[in-house]
Amino acid sequence: MLERRKPKKGYHHGNLREAILNESLIWIKKKGVESLSLREIAKKIGVTHSAPNKHFSKKESLLASLIELGFIQFKSALIDGKKEIEVHPREAFIAMGISYLRFANENPELYRLMFSNSVHDLSEYPACELAGMESFNVLLSAVVTLQANGILKKGDPKEMAYMIWSFTHGYVMLVLDGRLQGIDSKQKNSSSQLSSEAMFTSLMQQMGGGLLV
Repeated sequence: MLERRKPKKGYHHGNLREAILNESLIWIKKKGVESLSLREIAKKIGVTHSAPNKHFSKKESLLASLIELGFIQFKSALIDGKKEIEVHPREAFIAMGISYLRFANENPELYRLMFSNSVHDLSEYPACELAGMESFNVLLSAVVTLQANGILKKGDPKEMAYMIWSFTHGYVMLVLDGRLQGIDSKQKNSSSQLSSEAMFTSLMQQMGGGLLV
């Protein structure tokens, strides 16, 4: 008679979905997204290979949930960065940008997944799509506040937010890919913060003749 696989310590009946997501985050951080498989994750947490099917019918649905989780964490980081935007709007906006960069530095594989085309049709995963839009809305609300305070130039706030996000994402990807000499994506000290501040200020001043007033 075959013995039932014993669940590993830390997994309890009822939180299988959470256990799968947590183990998957560890996996992609160490080994990347390509090698991730539901069968291997099931083995890691000590359940049968078919057990994850209750929550994730295929790898893409798991990836969508990881992207959703990533954007939830990303949104939290952005909100934390801009928490004093009503009092110190310019400084808070720069701090939000630094929070963006640090999130990507600390979670490079997850960040890449969040902005990849690994999920072919996000409309099939509305919670994932919503999480991404809510992250963007944090930036959008910051742009509106900065415009109201006369710090950013007037204009369509959504268009400006997309522009800032596009430039920021491009910079982050260059850092993660090691394409910028003298910038270490794993640095988290004060010199890294200073370079981030200079980068964001420079980007905003250059875009469209200078977004900062």
